[in-house]
Amino acid sequence: MKYKIEKYLLKKTDELAFITLKADGDFKIKGYDIPAEGLDVPIKNEVLVKGIKDKTAQESLNSMSIADAMIYIMGIDSTFKYNEEYDKFIEALAKGLDLDLKAYMGYMSNKYFEIGEYTDSLIYMKSLVNKYPEDVNGLYHYAIICQQIAEQYKKDEDAKAVNDFLLDALDKLERVINIDPNFGLAYYQLGYHYYNQDQYIKSKLTWEEALKLDLDDDIVAEIQDNLGKMDYKVQYEEGYTLVLSGKCEEGLEKLLPLEDEFPDWWNLLFMIALGYKGMADIENAQKYFEKILVLRPTQVDTLVEMGLLEAQEYNLEGAIEYFEKAAKLRKEDPEILCNLGMAYFNNGNMDDAAYYIERAYELDPMDEVTNACLRELNKYR
Repeated sequence: MKYKIEKYLLKKTDELAFITLKADGDFKIKGYDIPAEGLDVPIKNEVLVKGIKDKTAQESLNSMSIADAMIYIMGIDSTFKYNEEYDKFIEALAKGLDLDLKAYMGYMSNKYFEIGEYTDSLIYMKSLVNKYPEDVNGLYHYAIICQQIAEQYKKDEDAKAVNDFLLDALDKLERVINIDPNFGLAYYQLGYHYYNQDQYIKSKLTWEEALKLDLDDDIVAEIQDNLGKMDYKVQYEEGYTLVLSGKCEEGLEKLLPLEDEFPDWWNLLFMIALGYKGMADIENAQKYFEKILVLRPTQVDTLVEMGLLEAQEYNLEGAIEYFEKAAKLRKEDPEILCNLGMAYFNNGNMDDAAYYIERAYELDPMDEVTNACLRELNKYR
């Protein structure tokens, strides 16, 4: 099973020490043979320290302490070199003690979760889902813990970590419903993941599926409330999807009715403008792009689109003005620089054309459009 968050757990190995069990030593586990070369086994530092303080170090190094630390490191690092051997060890121990390993891992995860030690909680649950990859309850709780940790990273403004933990949660929730299509809480959680990724249609369908399943009344009411509030976002997504797929007229039928209620929603105005542009209605496209620039004078994509429309209308001075504004705001963007260079080229200014097109090529020498522009420029030099 793949994990996006493992790198954030590896520092927890600092909380472990290792001792070597010898094949001919006194330590024995029924049903398990220590390898002839011996085996390096982990023990939690806190267990080791406690044993030393209590002058019972030998007693602290019992089989269950070692097995617990093995479970812990297997939860930290799914590729640790001794994981296969450790699994044999804990299986033999569990059999001898009549211990339910899954229940133990779940108990330890819940214990740490309840006291706010979410990383330790995740480590035990990760060990559980590694060993029992079809366990839907384990996968679901793994996702919940990931979401909790993501909230912590959000407070630290670590966007990369937030994203990694949320994507891992999303992956495990999707595994849950693939294994058990009747797991209502997974649909409930997934609806929020899709919603937060601006996948409103997918969120709506997921929540509607959740309503068909067995959920508490308060969760049902919450989902129904969410569905009512997101109708306009679903309509927006349906509209822009149609526009981007070339069905501009159908897309505008979805998007235009939203303008009266959301006249300052620049994303909506942008998609309406693209819809008109796709229908070759340059006048209306420009009108909507201009509305955006009133609201957001530095919206770079809108400046680029206005430049392209001006160039299409053979107003090269106007095109250059828009592209230059965009280039100052988004420095070293090869697409903008290439557009600016071609505007200068078509306006007869070969020196500036060469400067910007060559700079675009330096930034992205593999871009086909830039290469085509450079070949065209070279014909006139």
